[in-house]
Amino acid sequence: MAWLMLPHGIMDGNALSPLDASFLYFERPNQLMHVGCVGLLDGPPVFEAFVAAFATRLAGLERYHERPRRPVLDLGAPRWERDSHFEVRHHVRRVGVPAPGGDAELHALIDALFVTPFDPEHPLWEVYLIEGLTGGRAAFLWKVHHCMIDGVSGAQVLELLADPLPGAPAPAAPAPTAAAGLAARLRALADPSAVAARARDALHAAGIVAMLVREPISRLPFNGPLSDARRITWAAFSLEDFLALRGAAGCKVNDVVLAVITGALRRYLIRHGVRPEGLGVRALIPVNVRADHEHLKLGNRVSAMLATLPVGIADPVERLRTVGAHLRALKEAGQPQATGLLLELAGRLPTPLGALVARMAPAQPFLNLVCTNVPGPQEPRTLLGRRLLEVHPIVPLFEGMGLGFAILSYAGQLSIGLNADPSLVPDVGELRDALVETEAELRMALAVGPTAAGTPALRVPAVGDLMTAKVVTLAPRDSLGKAWRLMQHHRIRHLPVVDPTGRLVGLVTHRDLLAASASSFAVPTPDDRVRLLGWRSAADVMETHVSVAAADAPAAEAGQRMARQKIGCLPVVDEAGRVTGIVTEEDFLRWATERMTEAGGARLAG
Repeated sequence: MAWLMLPHGIMDGNALSPLDASFLYFERPNQLMHVGCVGLLDGPPVFEAFVAAFATRLAGLERYHERPRRPVLDLGAPRWERDSHFEVRHHVRRVGVPAPGGDAELHALIDALFVTPFDPEHPLWEVYLIEGLTGGRAAFLWKVHHCMIDGVSGAQVLELLADPLPGAPAPAAPAPTAAAGLAARLRALADPSAVAARARDALHAAGIVAMLVREPISRLPFNGPLSDARRITWAAFSLEDFLALRGAAGCKVNDVVLAVITGALRRYLIRHGVRPEGLGVRALIPVNVRADHEHLKLGNRVSAMLATLPVGIADPVERLRTVGAHLRALKEAGQPQATGLLLELAGRLPTPLGALVARMAPAQPFLNLVCTNVPGPQEPRTLLGRRLLEVHPIVPLFEGMGLGFAILSYAGQLSIGLNADPSLVPDVGELRDALVETEAELRMALAVGPTAAGTPALRVPAVGDLMTAKVVTLAPRDSLGKAWRLMQHHRIRHLPVVDPTGRLVGLVTHRDLLAASASSFAVPTPDDRVRLLGWRSAADVMETHVSVAAADAPAAEAGQRMARQKIGCLPVVDEAGRVTGIVTEEDFLRWATERMTEAGGARLAG
């Protein structure tokens, strides 16, 4: 995938980074570089208010008012230019779904709208309010050119546009600044040992990419020349079920998601007469490298892991364990960091050479597909008073890969979005059904039942009665060495990871640190093992799909979830997602012990 050679670099404010520019260079009539999402609403908002909301809430994001301009013959970097004729109504539109307004009609409309090219004379984004769905529902399709955003920044913009439920405080949106990140990079450049380490990492990454380019991939039915048509669908799951599967298997939610995708691909290949034994599906897995100070900073800030999905494994539990072990090995080998560094160095290619590489990119990729996973808002949101019921992400197709997966969690739901070229995947609905079948198969194998609806829970005590209010936290870029020292000092096993506003973005556990630390056989002294942890950050190992609780929620329900998911804590958050406490197994034990002591005292007094 040749765009891996064109990453971000240090650019002036108006020039596109090399990675952002690469998505312009690679655009072709059959390869539109659109990302996006579909949102389902419980009713249609007033269109005039819908237009005004986008005009108002995007007013502070200059990129949504600018268009990219490429110089003649690409002799310089493309630059952002203000659209002097910007009119929000050019970008926010209204459309009715054909009768009878069911799912089939909605998907057909989305397929047609998503492949419509952008007008290059205006900013490269569009939103369609879709009315006329059955049950009084409405939807919106939001598509944005990949040169403007990646998945994480897209999710942040979605949070900016959608409101918390009535009565909940709106989350703070810190202004993006670059000073902190630039200072950190300059300090790193001044450290000779850091420079040497980065050089070693670059050589390591170059070796990885060179090996993958030389090694042929399996020829699969969904790999081949792309047409200009797309079929977009999704499978929606309970995030609670994936958290329970994670707990039962002792892994990450992302491991579970990729194992479900792997199992679905296995089913699909078998149904199409392809024997999966011995096959490996090579997937690009983008890794977010956005720093704390880059909230709402648009553009692409990613590295990548290049993973092999084991479609040849029939047993669902063994498949999950293999996926988890493989991803851990890639992380422990430093592949995301090394690949990111290689991308940064390659981004210093002269602009004409970078554009030439893009235009000469071969149609045959060294990857089979893309799987991108982004955590979205975990609290329910509204849009102009209409409840946002579901959000489903869309990833573009690229260079001979006729199938892509995008994963996004929102308000207790996890969506796996599929984008397929119908000339290569004529029956994408079959693959969607295979995702559902595989998830159910994994739940059965791990003895994890589906989420029970309407399970009665005791109303007293509340989580706030048990929780610890004084919470020790980490920032995403804090080192694992710091995490280890905090756990040792405070005698705790869980550290919520928060952004600069205090909003929860992940969780690091004692088990994560043990998995990330060097073996005692390889590094015998504890001090040296802790020192090596200093090279990795919380963002490298944290779980981003975190089960949380509200302070006024029933403690019994929280305890039931902890037992089902096999987890030792629940961060307690307010309506804006800010951490206000944490409830742990020890808190439940302490509360139960106090109640038993009180009961014993009462019996003695009686």
